[in-house]
Amino acid sequence: MPVDITVLDWSVRLIIAALLSGLVGFEREAQQKAAGLRTHMLVGFGAALFTLVGAHAFPGSDTSRVAAQIVTGVGFLGAGAIFRTGSTVSGLTTAAGLWAVAAIGMTAGVGLVGGAVVATAITFAILYGLGLIEHALRRRRSAGVTRLFGVRLSELSELTEVVTMTCTHSMSEWTRPTEMSFW
Repeated sequence: MPVDITVLDWSVRLIIAALLSGLVGFEREAQQKAAGLRTHMLVGFGAALFTLVGAHAFPGSDTSRVAAQIVTGVGFLGAGAIFRTGSTVSGLTTAAGLWAVAAIGMTAGVGLVGGAVVATAITFAILYGLGLIEHALRRRRSAGVTRLFGVRLSELSELTEVVTMTCTHSMSEWTRPTEMSFW
């Protein structure tokens, strides 16, 4: 990065980082997640600002150290968004989104605006596009879709073994044991 970067260059990079991170945050906000629009914008903006300061305020220093600290710091921030209740874990996608917008902010901060735009588009596609697919799959599972399968056995002892293995391995997938059928 050039040392003689102007205030206009700084401003454009910071605004781009905030806006692109805001697109990701908008999706999280639409999903009514705790870390939404403002949080994502601030993380992306902050990462861009730290990147610019690290690259320009300390000439001759190792700028990769700033990048490494951003990754670590945002990882710590994202860990605060993850909650575990029993066997359910929530907040992982939001934490990953925060981590992604930090990378988007860093990319905009170093002046790679095209890369930041592409990264934003990919992140948004992952969150929104794949979110639609996940929702459809969850709806299908909750509708009680069952799968029939056939087993051809030569001895009754094999049937006992198959039933025992199936029941101990995946009974939680069935709503009622009577849904298990053999023919």
